[in-house]
Amino acid sequence: MLSHDRYANYTPELYAKQGIMTYLCRRPSDRKLIPEILRIKGKSILDVGLGTGDYTRLLLADNRVVGVDQNPHLCQLPITVYKGDATELSSLVGQEKFDIVLSTWMTDFLNREKLQRFFCESKEVLRDGGKLMTTVIRPIGWGLVYLFLARFVRGVDKHACSTRCVVKMLRVAGFNEINIVNLNSWLGVSWACLVIAK
Repeated sequence: MLSHDRYANYTPELYAKQGIMTYLCRRPSDRKLIPEILRIKGKSILDVGLGTGDYTRLLLADNRVVGVDQNPHLCQLPITVYKGDATELSSLVGQEKFDIVLSTWMTDFLNREKLQRFFCESKEVLRDGGKLMTTVIRPIGWGLVYLFLARFVRGVDKHACSTRCVVKMLRVAGFNEINIVNLNSWLGVSWACLVIAK
């Protein structure tokens, strides 16, 4: 099955072309997600899986942003983007610590083992009191439709995780304060959530 590696030969323009699931699911969810991102001011942020940097652009005026992506050529913004994945953050950024690890619409590329590693790596690169902000696809409602279309129509290896499982993994990684915000989608049905953890 395909994964993030399918973007290796994409141009930023080709990557930016959105599919139907973006319009049905992600765009409506942005009504809750983007205000959370816009509240971030004066922080050092590690944006993991930033792609072309749609959300990163919203942060650049008031924050310092560093990126991590398997396909760094997709981001044309004036920031440092390390080539690598979410399971190796500490080795990519070295001793640098961040106020926020942000990751939007990336965790669906991670199976449970990799998701746990991402949470642990996020905790490792955060300053004391720093927080993780990430989106997670849920295995209910439109989340199931999204997974079905990704896996069986497009041949892309995608994953979902229940809220209960996410909370358990975050606690294992060392996060104690966990807030889950449901992101509404088409017809008002929640298919994903925004996780904010300290």
